Amino acid sequence: MRAPLPALLRLVPLAAAALAAGCDDKTQGLDAGPTDAGPPVLSEKEPNDGPEKALVIDRTSLVEANLSADPARPDEDWYVFKSGIPKTVELEVSCPPGADVGLDLVDETRTVLASINAGGVGQPEKLPNLDVSGRVFVRVVAVKKGTGGAYTLSAKFRERVPGFELEPNDRRVDATPVPMGQAVSGFVAHGADQDWFRYELPTAVTEPDAGSQALDDAGALDSGAAAIDAGPPSADAGATRDAGPAPEPRMALRVDISGVEGVALDVQVLTEAEAVLFSARSREGQGLSLRNVGARASDRVLYVVVRSLPTGAGKELKKGANTQTYYTLTVAPEEKAESAELEPNDDASKATELRGSGWREGFISPRGDVDYYRLVTDGPSLAKVQVSGVEKVDLMLSVVRPVEGKPEEVVLRANEGGVKEPELLNDVSCDGSCLIRVEAAPRKIDGKWVKDDENGDQPYRLSVAVVPDDGSEEREPNNSAQTATPVAFGRPIRGTVYPKRDVDYFQLDLRTRPVKTALVATLLGVLKVDVGLYLHRVEADGKLTLVATSDGAKGEKAEVIRFAAEPGLYVLEVRDTKNREANFQDSYQLTVEESSD
Repeated sequence: MRAPLPALLRLVPLAAAALAAGCDDKTQGLDAGPTDAGPPVLSEKEPNDGPEKALVIDRTSLVEANLSADPARPDEDWYVFKSGIPKTVELEVSCPPGADVGLDLVDETRTVLASINAGGVGQPEKLPNLDVSGRVFVRVVAVKKGTGGAYTLSAKFRERVPGFELEPNDRRVDATPVPMGQAVSGFVAHGADQDWFRYELPTAVTEPDAGSQALDDAGALDSGAAAIDAGPPSADAGATRDAGPAPEPRMALRVDISGVEGVALDVQVLTEAEAVLFSARSREGQGLSLRNVGARASDRVLYVVVRSLPTGAGKELKKGANTQTYYTLTVAPEEKAESAELEPNDDASKATELRGSGWREGFISPRGDVDYYRLVTDGPSLAKVQVSGVEKVDLMLSVVRPVEGKPEEVVLRANEGGVKEPELLNDVSCDGSCLIRVEAAPRKIDGKWVKDDENGDQPYRLSVAVVPDDGSEEREPNNSAQTATPVAFGRPIRGTVYPKRDVDYFQLDLRTRPVKTALVATLLGVLKVDVGLYLHRVEADGKLTLVATSDGAKGEKAEVIRFAAEPGLYVLEVRDTKNREANFQDSYQLTVEESSD
């Protein structure tokens, strides 16, 4: 029986191949094509203890080398990396058992550009992104004399990846240039690694001037509380005061950096002279969002430096590193720079300035951020100050006074609301300038008071309405006899019971009266709060003696005190009788008159 023709045709070449093999004395195998033998293996050759004797590496290679255990001095091996076009090299050096090796990136003058010694005894050293644009020298050195042994050097040449740092960039002169607004990535490759990035600022830097903006246009003071009525300006406000020179124009920048596992980041913004403009630290594995970082108009160039912070304690204290996970850094102008706070403003000497009525927007970021503002007025004035609420943060609003050599004194504070709720201070006395502080309110976690709330995405708005002090309203703070607001016969004065437990004192001076004065003090109440009126005499030692009381009415009903006062100094006290209510919107009115009875 015959096989089919196609099957026979398939057998012909096989038979021919078999015959050919039988006629040849040499055994022949099938050609599988070129095999991948891996990178070329090079051998270090001594002497190579200087740049002029360095082993040349111009492609992906593996070097088998040896550090001699010289008891007189540590051995060192030099390598020079070359490339016709810019490349990035992933470099790794193994470590001889029991030894410790370090890597130095060196120029032809033997100037060390960067040093790497993160692995420790028996551990390799790595650098994932060495910039090779021409010639680069690498020195491998035994950290201690008398130690050494065989090691391997692996160099993987890769195409340049746009948007990545270029090592070495541990110095200002070697900083990686980055356009403003463009993201750049990098590695914290070892504990001593410092990544410098250079940014050129826009040529036009405008001064944020929110002090002259209308509150109505800004929508200020409308975050859950009634709008502040600034009232008409008074002609009896006293002489105008020189508020001093305006601050240097600055612009606001946003700095965002992603986190790296195992690394706590330290981020600094520096001037060209390497002066620190702003710095912030992250927790291990977490990034940072820095808002409204103030750049001066005179700073045409800024540098951002990224490095690792030590973590742990005792013997476990060390700087983290990660050659597998990179961070991404972005520096860009803020969208609302004209109304922004200007960081750093975390102490009184760096306060962001507000001139008269206006508003600023700021961020509580990073954790623990505190923002100071300096309100500048033309003379004796009253300010109504409000900070809007934001998500995730319980804000606290304070007026503070610096005390030389001591912590600053808090003269007024509002912490009535919670997360997302606004805070308000009424009738703040400001004669020339005063300091306002915005921060996260402390909260108790695991028995400890902390202030770690933050929100780098949503700004708060600090709004200020300033009116001349014409004597018709209380002057906060006035919660003691020493700070009491003066009151005159026949001239009504207004005030608010806010925040809760607010106490207002008003001073009535009868020391020049030759005889008793019959007086009538009338207090018109407000909704929600049961106000009480109390008359005290100020004794020679400054202590108060209560001489008359009226606190039996409710709500809006009037409180009245009638009293024949001997010559002397008196204060009238207004407060909530239950010490638990407040009303920021409605004002009480106090009037003191002489009685003919």
